Amino acid sequence: MRFQASEMKTMLVVTALIALLGAGCIDSVVSDPSAPPDGAPGSVDESNAPGRVPSAVDDDAEAGEGGDSAADASADDGGGSVTANETGSAVGVAAACEATDGVPIGTDDNAADVMRSREPGTAYMVEAGVHSGNFDVEPRSGDTFCGEPGAVLDGAGRLESAFSGEATNVTLDSLTVQNYDDGWQGGAISPDPRAAGWVVRNVTATNNHWAGLLAADGMKILGGSYIENGQLGIGGNAATGILLDGLDDDPATYDGPELARNKRLRVECGWEGGGMKWDRGSVTIRNAHVHDNACKGLWADINARDALIEHNLIENNGQEGILYEISQDAVIRNNEINENSLEDVSSWYWSGGITVASSFNVQIYDNRLSGNFNGITGTQQDRFDSTPPAHLLDHLDVRDNLICASVGPHPTGVAADNGADLDERDIIFANNTIRDGTCD
Repeated sequence: MRFQASEMKTMLVVTALIALLGAGCIDSVVSDPSAPPDGAPGSVDESNAPGRVPSAVDDDAEAGEGGDSAADASADDGGGSVTANETGSAVGVAAACEATDGVPIGTDDNAADVMRSREPGTAYMVEAGVHSGNFDVEPRSGDTFCGEPGAVLDGAGRLESAFSGEATNVTLDSLTVQNYDDGWQGGAISPDPRAAGWVVRNVTATNNHWAGLLAADGMKILGGSYIENGQLGIGGNAATGILLDGLDDDPATYDGPELARNKRLRVECGWEGGGMKWDRGSVTIRNAHVHDNACKGLWADINARDALIEHNLIENNGQEGILYEISQDAVIRNNEINENSLEDVSSWYWSGGITVASSFNVQIYDNRLSGNFNGITGTQQDRFDSTPPAHLLDHLDVRDNLICASVGPHPTGVAADNGADLDERDIIFANNTIRDGTCD
């Protein structure tokens, strides 16, 4: 393992003694109560290494490329966002959809009845107003559902989902989906994981029992808001090739999906919860605003792979901003990550703005982190809940990040609680700029 100082700091010499601490299988993601205390054998840390100078970087030092890569901006509050009124129902309208006509579905129509005699590939125009308790359909392949401004699909607390089934290449555009009783780990929009090619554009999913949306293979989730659901904004649903993105090519607009204020009403965060959780498949997340979730912001768990997480604003989530856990092959770059994990903190190496847990082949660079509990951290545990290949904290490259005003003791660092000698692993921290004060 190699630690290099920032170009603005004196070279640090880091050594690590890893001691067996007797922790066995640890349940997914929850902080280990038997984890070693700060500074104990089993951890290595840029911030507590021998030779470390307190306040190692002058507050006036300039950040590298990562410090300037993310603009100070909030999410685009344009079409697709909603707020909640006192009764908990969503108000607001989605942006205009791309389609201009189609078979009408009125607020008093049973949507499934309207669709019954139609061929696959039909375009439907969902009329403005609240469709209460009458919109629960399985689309046919190639169908398009366009919402007029103000079109709201309301499950009335009894329907399980608005859209489900095995159809491929379905488009949902400019709809609000709310108050569906989607059950344990369900979603108000929940195609089969192998129902490939869905496009979900400018959709708001809010106030649903568990999740707003469960993804499917090759799904494109463009813009929209997944907010104030009972447990989770978006679930990965064991799908792969998922894309979350905005509607333009400007990374400073954060016009991708808003994943916000999703709650912890159904189960503790260690099981599932937050802005988005996915497993097994590949995911690209960019231009998203991920904020104020009760649990984690973005969470990859159990054999996720080929993740690209870039140009996102991730802030004020109760636990880690990004947790990449028992997974592999990720690039995390050019994100702005602020004030995460301040409500559920760990004295060990959890609770990072970015935390990599028992995962390998992960590159983290050109990110700007400020005011998180810990900064960029890694953990190694025995994880019997994972599947082959063995999940080791290895081939981790953390460089050129700006890390400011960390509240906890670890702006950077890695640790093991199972006796692993991390000094023998390919773990590099290089040219990271660490400031005690703010990034400005």
